[in-house]
Amino acid sequence: MTGALLFHLLLAFGSGWLVVAAVTTIADLYGSGRAGFLGGLPSTGAVSLLFIGWSQSQEAAVQATAVFPLSFSVTFAFLLFYSLPSRMRFGPRMTIALLLWFLLSMVVALLRFDDFSLSVVIAVGLASTIFVLHRRIRIQNAPQVKTEFNILRMVWRGVLGGCIVCSVIILSELGGPLLAGVFAAAPAIWTSSLYVTSDAHGVQFSRSLTNSFMVTGILTVIPYAIAVRYLYSAIGIWWGTILAYVAISPVAWLAWQLVNERR
Repeated sequence: MTGALLFHLLLAFGSGWLVVAAVTTIADLYGSGRAGFLGGLPSTGAVSLLFIGWSQSQEAAVQATAVFPLSFSVTFAFLLFYSLPSRMRFGPRMTIALLLWFLLSMVVALLRFDDFSLSVVIAVGLASTIFVLHRRIRIQNAPQVKTEFNILRMVWRGVLGGCIVCSVIILSELGGPLLAGVFAAAPAIWTSSLYVTSDAHGVQFSRSLTNSFMVTGILTVIPYAIAVRYLYSAIGIWWGTILAYVAISPVAWLAWQLVNERR
């Protein structure tokens, strides 16, 4: 294992640990709305694009953004299926949702999509359509659950999330920038958070997380990819990453307002 890959895995594990531990703990303390807001912000994808630029080249990271918006919009189908009202238990529900995401992602990869502008247009249209369908299900945000704070439980949740994120990173390393762009959009944080909250509070509670995952994701992740596309080329990957987060802060604030309105 090269030093660069080891660093990437450590960075991915750390970000996955932090986000999943925070999302699931906030879900316990404040309910699913605020927790889903945090989980919907750019995380795994941001780390992946940064590492592609650092370990391969700045141009490779920019190339990976071409397919990233379209690949990300496919993850909304994952959330839509998981949120469907049925008596299906977590295991079958998550398995089918992940299989749906994987099949659609492979279609995107096989198409070798490299037109960024068209990718953004299709992604916005597809994600918006799935979002409207999701709203028709009328899932209500779940309130906080009286749960005693436990540091060991929080650590375990974070470790689980970090491991899942690392597995996605390893898969992305097996291909070039195109495949890396596809797997950078994998729902690693969402999968981990849904599993932990389902295990702790039940499937119905975890389904409510999909509300704010979708709102925050559609408002912040695609704009983040657009910002990275142009900032990486102009000022490099490190400052580009920082300023990309700054650039999406207004839409992140809007997502926060919308999430809190639905509490």
